[in-house]
Amino acid sequence: MAKIKIGIVGATGYIGSDLMRIASTHPNLEIAWVTSESKSGTKVHELFPNLRGYVRDEFRTLEPEMLGDVDAVALCLPHGGAMELMPTIAKHYPKLKVVDCSGDFRSPDIAMWEKFYDMTHRAADLQARFTYGLTEFNRDAIRKAQWVANPGCFATCIQLALAPFARHGQLRGNVHVSAITGSSGSGNKPSSTTHHPERAQNVRAYKVLEHQHLVEIVPYLESLNSENDFEVFFVPHSGPFVRGIFATCFIPLNERLTMASVDALIRDTYENEWFVQIVSGTPDMRLVQHTNHAMLTYRASGNVLVGMCVIDNMVKGGAGQAIQNLNLMLGLDEKAGLATPGAFV
Repeated sequence: MAKIKIGIVGATGYIGSDLMRIASTHPNLEIAWVTSESKSGTKVHELFPNLRGYVRDEFRTLEPEMLGDVDAVALCLPHGGAMELMPTIAKHYPKLKVVDCSGDFRSPDIAMWEKFYDMTHRAADLQARFTYGLTEFNRDAIRKAQWVANPGCFATCIQLALAPFARHGQLRGNVHVSAITGSSGSGNKPSSTTHHPERAQNVRAYKVLEHQHLVEIVPYLESLNSENDFEVFFVPHSGPFVRGIFATCFIPLNERLTMASVDALIRDTYENEWFVQIVSGTPDMRLVQHTNHAMLTYRASGNVLVGMCVIDNMVKGGAGQAIQNLNLMLGLDEKAGLATPGAFV
């Protein structure tokens, strides 16, 4: 069987490099080319020695005609980059499958998107053509999709905890979320908050109640059932580790949402999901690092339900979910290239 050719645009970032890593051993995919504007002409293994012998290409400058050489493309550009490229794809390469790993096309609320991302959306007319790629809850639509907007890392982790209730119209009242993420979530350009001496042995909050992932979390959860009536209050934290997210969601219990119904609802939602594991006790972030798995658990006390979820922000929250979505879009086994367990220590 001939392999399906894919291109990776913006492959020197953390998500792009993880996409190369995962795709390089995928049984059905062939990396046709990878691009980088800043590292064009550099061998992949010179920048990423871990990929020596796996990705033999060199980084290239993206030329539009390259898009005609592949069946699918993953866009791993900084926010604002995909909106510049998508009009060209729409006009000249209408059959090309696209997974966008940036935030450009995740939210239908363009006005709110522009406020949170602090930029003007220059391809807003194309947003409605994107399917939101929260795989476990949008699988049928993703199979049929031409373009998929890969969810953000925080958005993936938080929605895996909240979406079972949203789908049944049981999200009511104020939902409070506290989540901590590793330094890789800030990308590979150093800043004062990712500088090791300032981040190590330290925890700090940032973008309190105004993180950009809210503009995709709220509209998507609302879209699952019109009976939902809730607000999300989200406080993200930066942690002194590289990979992973640990999210804790405080969900109001009411007459429609009891602990007994929670157990049945969660079993019904996730019992056949390969990548989502329900655990007792606390989820352990180290067990999902470098994997496409999520771990979830729920506890109740009084009128509050606590949901806890852990993922690898770079894999299930990024490159892994992108491959999971590409698998569906291309008619492949959803687990292809992703059936890898985490390390115990």
